[in-house]
Amino acid sequence: MAIQTLGLGSVADDGTGDTLRIAGDKINDNFLDVYTVLGDGTTLSTPAPSASPTFTGDTSIGNDLSLISDGAILNFGENSEVNLTHVHNTGLLLNSTSVIQFNDASQNIGAPNATTLDINATDEIELNATLVDVNANLDVSGNIIIGDGANIGSVSDTDAMAIASTGIVTFSQIPSLPINSIEISTQTRGAFLVMEAGGTDGAGANAGDNIIDETDSDDIIHESATDLVGSVFNVIDSAGMVVRTINSV
Repeated sequence: MAIQTLGLGSVADDGTGDTLRIAGDKINDNFLDVYTVLGDGTTLSTPAPSASPTFTGDTSIGNDLSLISDGAILNFGENSEVNLTHVHNTGLLLNSTSVIQFNDASQNIGAPNATTLDINATDEIELNATLVDVNANLDVSGNIIIGDGANIGSVSDTDAMAIASTGIVTFSQIPSLPINSIEISTQTRGAFLVMEAGGTDGAGANAGDNIIDETDSDDIIHESATDLVGSVFNVIDSAGMVVRTINSV
């Protein structure tokens, strides 16, 4: 209801103003409006507005709420232990090690210290975009899995490695491997092959001794001697039997 103004007449005691009864009724109606907005109609539950009002009950705002001072702070909690601070022309600052939670307490974003940002999820963090640009080193403690038929490459050669759904890897260029050694391990299948250009350790006193070196006689290729010249290479079947012997030149 709009405020009801008392009729005072044109001049004092001219008899054109509100009677005492009418004036009193208007006063009562105005106070009833105030007590209804700030209380339950009979008792005030919210203090009158002041420079820094405190609201102890739920407060509803029917339109926009603007914090018009730079550095304004929104405090949360009985002890204001969590707060959001306006950073001029930049954004909002969440205090200390507080986190913003999503759906569940375990799904959150926060900063445990001044140099680390944590994004935590129980099962999965999903990024959906045309391009995800990471300007940092990656420390991966689990597996890296790419989609079937996807590529691994560089800016200039985006399909340097193409991985089929069968796991077969196709290189777009001839692979360039370290000059000291080539090591191909298939220990999960029971075989192990090492080829070295500088001896059993790629350098040192044994440099130049072995081109193919094996220590297990049940592997696919086994060298029974230590030097290239005069070495005998045995081709072994799955039962560990020699199926062919090759003498070096």
